[in-house]
Amino acid sequence: MANIRGASEICKRHGVPLFLDACRFAENAYFIKLREKGYQDKPPQEIAREMFSYTDGCTMSAKKDGLSNIGGFLAVNDDALSQRTKNI
Repeated sequence: MANIRGASEICKRHGVPLFLDACRFAENAYFIKLREKGYQDKPPQEIAREMFSYTDGCTMSAKKDGLSNIGGFLAVNDDALSQRTKNI
């Protein structure tokens, strides 16, 4: 979590949106639970919510874990950013 929090602070300072690769978010939440002080008693769902709270959005490749042969998504938590991504 310290790495995500630190990356978020740097991105905010420089006006750069931070996107999380959501393909492995559950495993990362579990590793945080096991390895970072203060998270041992928190459920992975709560840890994941905190992880995503430091980002502006996320991407997920459905192909990466064999969920499908093609596809994925881009999610953002800001309407203006959402409009900008539609024009890419």
